[in-house]
Amino acid sequence: MKLSSQESWSRPKKGRRLRARGVMVLPSLLTLMALFAGFSSVLLSLNSLMAGSFEFALAGWAIVLAAFLDGLDGRIARLMKAESEFGSQLDSIADMVSFGVAPAVLAYAMVLSSMGRLGWMAAFLFVACASIRLARFNVSTGEPLNRKYFKGLPSPVAAGGLALFAIFSPQLGSDLLKYMFLGGVLFLSGLMVSNVRFRSFKQLEAVKLRPIRSLLLLMLILVLVVSFGERTLLILFVLYLLGGLLEEAVLFRRRRRSDPSVPFLPFGEKDDSEDSLV
Repeated sequence: MKLSSQESWSRPKKGRRLRARGVMVLPSLLTLMALFAGFSSVLLSLNSLMAGSFEFALAGWAIVLAAFLDGLDGRIARLMKAESEFGSQLDSIADMVSFGVAPAVLAYAMVLSSMGRLGWMAAFLFVACASIRLARFNVSTGEPLNRKYFKGLPSPVAAGGLALFAIFSPQLGSDLLKYMFLGGVLFLSGLMVSNVRFRSFKQLEAVKLRPIRSLLLLMLILVLVVSFGERTLLILFVLYLLGGLLEEAVLFRRRRRSDPSVPFLPFGEKDDSEDSLV
């Protein structure tokens, strides 16, 4: 039996629509998986706290998994040309849970819970700074500087710092070490809302290089983590953190040489869209 011309045209169109929907759903599915990893970290942290144990490594790895999936979903969306406003908003909400709430709960369960109200407020400060950092990123999307740098430490990196602490699972017996950990939480919180710029590596997704290059970089990092364990993550975290701080110091010194009246503005508004080492 022969199909009419209308039926023969409708089937391919329907198939194309289904494939297009699948392409649009995949990045959001990865975002939801990252959200699930962050939510799981919260539950694991609370379970360890209530059990009175210091077994927070799984909660830390859950945050690391969320960070990997967060880096994957946006790149796949750009690779498949499936970016959407819905996906962007969903990603921002998932980031708030995975890189704001989850690491703060982890830090509180590990150490800060033993410090009373001070630990409580430090954990909240991390959540507040992560939310401000994400909101500032959302409103700055499209600015020229945003292609090369992030203004402030990215929340996945800050969350990764606390997750690495849980993965290495040091026992903080003395009050001095606990206050050093508190200082680290405050330091990472401040960096998220600071004017310090950190490389975004979005140049890897330029038209000439194609987003597939950044996907290959993520896969390489995954292979290194599987091969050498958490030491790879620690090295990458330290290099990224120190690299951003050192580059900002060099740029500030360059600005002071050209204009000695340039103020030091670690926080607040600062016009440096044209300022770059390379």
